[in-house]
Amino acid sequence: MYLTLFNLAQFVILAWALLIFLPTWRVTRWFARSAVVPAVLALFYVVGIVALISNAGFGFVRDFGSADGVAKLMAQRDIALVAWIHFLAFDQLVAIFIYRDNLHHRYLPMPVQSVILFFVFMLGPVGFLAYYLIRWARSGSPGGRTAEVRP
Repeated sequence: MYLTLFNLAQFVILAWALLIFLPTWRVTRWFARSAVVPAVLALFYVVGIVALISNAGFGFVRDFGSADGVAKLMAQRDIALVAWIHFLAFDQLVAIFIYRDNLHHRYLPMPVQSVILFFVFMLGPVGFLAYYLIRWARSGSPGGRTAEVRP
């Protein structure tokens, strides 16, 4: 079952292709606005994690407290496959955040955004950090530009 979830989650490559190669297409905007892709990935993750807990109980949680414990967990195929779906879901959320934020504020041109999103896809936190630093530099604030609040 875990392999099936892993294989089903591979549809995410289409969402990445849209965000990176067709960022202004209305279909891409719809996918980003709806966040349906990370929602589906989250559903796959829930199915996988419920199955893991049903099979092994909550005992694996104790292994999160040490590097050796986490390495032991990730060495188990089923846990690694479910963890991969977790990574896919959160990388997609980060990509959608960057996409929406940049579409609204235009901190960087679309081709640069596409490069940043590629880094999010391949190296997660590296892409986020690159966007965050550029956004900070361009806006003058670590929080970026904010909309004015009207009384």
